[in-house]
Amino acid sequence: MEGDTARLVLPPTPADRYADAQLDDYPHTLPRRFKLRPPQTLVVRARFSHPSGTLKGTAGFGFWNHPFTRAGDVIAPPRNVWFFYSSPESTLRVSEHAPRPGFRASVLNARLPIRENGRLARVLLRAANFALRSPLFARPAMALGRRSAFAHEHWLDLDLTQWHTFALEWRCDEALFFVEDQLVLRAASPPCEPLGFAMWIDNYRAAADSTYHFAFVEIVEEQWVEIVWL
Repeated sequence: MEGDTARLVLPPTPADRYADAQLDDYPHTLPRRFKLRPPQTLVVRARFSHPSGTLKGTAGFGFWNHPFTRAGDVIAPPRNVWFFYSSPESTLRVSEHAPRPGFRASVLNARLPIRENGRLARVLLRAANFALRSPLFARPAMALGRRSAFAHEHWLDLDLTQWHTFALEWRCDEALFFVEDQLVLRAASPPCEPLGFAMWIDNYRAAADSTYHFAFVEIVEEQWVEIVWL
């Protein structure tokens, strides 16, 4: 990072290894504690080394609650307000819409029907992880999870190798996303709980449609995301 500019770089990496370049503002030890509450505003200029579809893994910037282990186990109801990219190897279906790779503005606010920091919540999450890993129960478990979450996504048809100005305004009642000062998504019912900031690029690939699993994708040449803070 130099001044107001940060470049996060992934070197060539085989598909059996994890690679991640990330800036964030929260501890990674469990239980994770997050300090950012709405209202929050993020404005950056960003570009990527490769276009959508060619860029591998996932990348993005915004706010989330880091609800997964590296192996993909769910440790908290997933919540995010961010700009997010996934390559074609991933099928991440967080809403009733068909899974679709690429770059998008995204809000996810999953809820549990019980108090989340209690013993019963931990039992429920363990049961959910078992169901997600089961060939018999994965599809209905994911469908139930989608119905219990507020999810809003808007795909952005952008040349990611060119500079673009991105802004998001995260409030308790709504989240607003802008590209080049144009509103691209207004999402109701975003998370109101504390979240953490993250800006990253990694080689994850994830399936969350008819099956559920996390793995890695091969990086055959160096790739990066570059950010200028505004």
